[in-house]
Amino acid sequence: MIAGDQPTCFPPELLVRISSKSDGTVLDRAVGVHNPAIVTNRTAFCEHIGVSYGDVVYQRIVYDETQTYDKITEVKEQDTCKHIDEIQADALVTDEPGVALMLPIADCVGTVIYDPVQRRLALVHLGRHSTIAHLMTKTIEHFVTRGSNPRDLIIWMAPSIKASHYRMEYFDHAEKPEWRPYVDARDDGFYLNLHGFNRSLAVNAGVLPANIHESPHNTATHDEYFSHSVGDPTGRFAVLAMMR
Repeated sequence: MIAGDQPTCFPPELLVRISSKSDGTVLDRAVGVHNPAIVTNRTAFCEHIGVSYGDVVYQRIVYDETQTYDKITEVKEQDTCKHIDEIQADALVTDEPGVALMLPIADCVGTVIYDPVQRRLALVHLGRHSTIAHLMTKTIEHFVTRGSNPRDLIIWMAPSIKASHYRMEYFDHAEKPEWRPYVDARDDGFYLNLHGFNRSLAVNAGVLPANIHESPHNTATHDEYFSHSVGDPTGRFAVLAMMR
């Protein structure tokens, strides 16, 4: 864990921490999602920040043709690792203090959304698929239906791949008006600005721009964060969030 990379935008009752390569990978599908050695890494990271892994809800992202990438799941104590291994969802939401949400990521945008007034917390996986599905908007709407005012929400985006390095050979949304400001078409492909697009969704949903924060670190160029874009297909670091 890199002390200087942890977010400072949240009030003290919210614990948000990210691991780094020095903590070991928290997911390696090549050896199994819950391989004992990988679970040991997760457990050690949690202990280092004062959290029991048994109090964690482990978020698993599933990619297949049946997914819509906008699944939002409310979780409570019975969903923690002391009871079950994982919850498959694109966004986890809780209103229970002491329930820690953990998301393994590499280049995707691990995003924490917190309402300090209603005391509600979300951990959101914003990859390309879920960004196209407007998961940011749908998660904010989920908060609103439960009493939140979007102006109260605080959002933080973890280290992730930046627009300068997120290249795709083809992007079939490039000409859509909402995407045009966030796609840079070059000779070698399309470069996507997931952060900018998701920020725009949050602002359009009523979140104050001053309440949206983004880690400056680019996983494609930072030596201490796992990144698939540089040829590391298995490693993941963790984003963990918990209301005290």
